[in-house]
Amino acid sequence: MTLEGLGRFWEHTKGKLVLYIPADVYKDSQFPFKPKEQVKVVIDPDNKRMIVEKA
Repeated sequence: MTLEGLGRFWEHTKGKLVLYIPADVYKDSQFPFKPKEQVKVVIDPDNKRMIVEKA
């Protein structure tokens, strides 16, 4: 089971910000999201974290 890894942000040429999630993480059977699934993104500035959950 690998639900932890190092990702990376980069800016797409169309002005979008893309988050890379390592294959070991998203291919794990417990990974909660499917490709193209809409998600809710919340920024918690106090704890300096981003929360991603099902929409």
